[in-house]
This record gives sequence, C-alpha cells and structure tokens, in this order.
Amino acid sequence: MINRPNLLTLLCIGLWPVAVSAQEAFFSELETKIRTQMEENQVPGMALAFFEKGELVYSQGIGMADVENGHPITLQTGFNIGSISKLFTAWGVMKLVEEGRIELDAPISSYVSRWQLPTTDYDLNKVTVRALLSHTAGLSVHGYPGFPPQAELPSLSASLDGENGPVRANEPVELILEPQTQFKYSGGGYTLLQLMIEEQTGMPFQQYMDKEVFGPLKLRNTTFHLNRKTLKNSAQGYDEAGQPIPLVRFTAQAAAGLHTTLEDMIRFTNASFEGNAVLADETMATMREPEAVTEGKYGLGYMQYKLGPIRVRGHAGSNDGWESGFFMDYDDQSGVIVLTNGSNGRDIAIFILRSWVKWKAQQTRRG
Repeated sequence: MINRPNLLTLLCIGLWPVAVSAQEAFFSELETKIRTQMEENQVPGMALAFFEKGELVYSQGIGMADVENGHPITLQTGFNIGSISKLFTAWGVMKLVEEGRIELDAPISSYVSRWQLPTTDYDLNKVTVRALLSHTAGLSVHGYPGFPPQAELPSLSASLDGENGPVRANEPVELILEPQTQFKYSGGGYTLLQLMIEEQTGMPFQQYMDKEVFGPLKLRNTTFHLNRKTLKNSAQGYDEAGQPIPLVRFTAQAAAGLHTTLEDMIRFTNASFEGNAVLADETMATMREPEAVTEGKYGLGYMQYKLGPIRVRGHAGSNDGWESGFFMDYDDQSGVIVLTNGSNGRDIAIFILRSWVKWKAQQTRRG
C-alpha cells in the first residue's frame, strides 16, 4: 500500500506542481534501488515511510513478511525494533518526571530497592535518571541477545546480575567508568530504568507502558508483550543467510524488546509533531537535545545524527533478524522510518537515509 497523492486527482484539479513530480520520481527510483538491494542482501521485507513538513508523503510495504507462507509486508505487519525500544522507554520515564514522581537528577538508588549497583570506587550517587537515559552513567552491558521462545526468562534482578543467556552469560550491570564524564552506550542502564518504573508504579513494565504511553497515543499494535495477537501479525525474522530464525523474548524489555508496526510508528511520529496526551512539547524538546558530555550524540532516549546541514534525531534498532531506523528532522518535521525483517537490513536503512538527505538538500537548493 502506498500513501501518496492521487495523481489523477491532482491533474484534474490543476495541482500538479513540479515539487510533487520530483517527489514521485524520487520515491519511484528509490523503491527500485531498494528492491535490488534487498534481493542482493537477502532481506525479505521492509516497511518504509517518509514525512515532509509534518505530512506523511509515502508509506509502503515492500517484499515479504513470511517468505515460506507467501505473506507480504503491510503497514500492519509487526516488527521487533530493537534499540528503538529505548526511545519509547524514555517517554515512559519522562511521564513519571512530568508527574513529579521521580527527578531527573536524583540517583537511581533513590527509586529502586529490589536491586542495587555493586559498590565501586566510582561515585554511585552520580548514576542519575538523566545519566541512565543519556548513556552517561558509565555502566556496562552494551546490549542483549534475548532468549529462545521456549526458554524460561530470568527475573529482572537476575538479568541485572548477568543472567542473559549463553551469548552473554555472566555479564552483570555494573559501574565501569566515572559517571557523567563521557558517553558509554549501555542497554544495561535501560534495564535499570525498567526496574525503576516497576518499583515506582507498582506495575509490570509492559503494563505501565501499555496504559500510560501506548494507550493514550492509540498505538494499538505496539507492545512489549509477545501475546498471541502480536505473534500472529508479526513478520518472520531472517538471518544474514536469508534463513528464518525464531523471534526471541527479552527480560530486558526496555532496552530491546518492543514490537510495533509501521502504522503505529506513523501515529507516534504524528504525536511527536502535533502534540499528544502523554508528554508536553517542552519535555519532548528537552529529550531531543544532546547532553553535553555525549558530544552531540545522545539526548534523553534520542540519538542525534549530523548529516551535512541536517540534524536528525531518533534511534536505530538491531536484533538478530531485524534492523530498523527512526530518523526525524524536527526542525522542519520531516524524516524516515525504516523497518526490516532481515539481519542485513542495516546497510539498506543507511542507504535510504542518505538518499533522503541528498534529495532533501537538492530540493532546498532549488528553492
């Protein structure tokens, strides 16, 4: 399905400007190149959307959600979005900040009791909520591989202690650098934020996110809970060789476990452009501004990428069988959403982002 202007309607009412023609040509040429790259890289499917000046100008499912059963990608197809989960988790945290239930610059130890960081020579009081959100807390554990579908999941405390499956066994979350001095990406920090949300709300993390974030935003097919409905609508993930691999589950949901659709990501984008029932505009603006010690890399849940004259904020996501990107230029409310069900999808997502930036720069020069 493509969501773009009806060409016949535009012609009939005399509204066929050069800008629309150039846009159509760009999407047509790009889609051809994408299909070629997907075939070459054994990436079966992709869901793709573009925004310009706050408007959705393109949304398309490309390729297959399930090669073996012949199911195509649609806007309602489910994808694991890896570390883009962190961006949504940050929304959940900032909701608590707005409500006055937690403070950004308070130590995380003030808000958790079920588990504490091990004692170290570094200052534990500097491991604040803000530092965890911005990856400046100096914590270990870059990311999580997840667990096979039938595996028994460890508790959140056990995960923080290092029970993360055979790939990264015995890698506990601990303080390895002086906090608030440099950027050190840590999925483990977001697992600690997950624990904080559970303790401060008295709800399981996934339930809190459903109630306080996804529900108000009307993200009906976005969840950290892999229930029967989610699995039914999900794409199949494929490895580097194009072979199907099982959808893994996560104890560390906040860092990597979110499942969503392009349709819901479009709704989320609109909510961040137009205002919403979850966070104030001022809060969202604060989240998108990089923290000083990250050297322009990361705000509160939002990565920043400098691409020529354009600054895009958002996040990339990578799990086995899945590669995704959410990249927005909030200065003019334009951007790209890319969801793929292949481990080789990263280079294609980067190609799409660079193609969009190049095209956007050309349109700016043409005035």
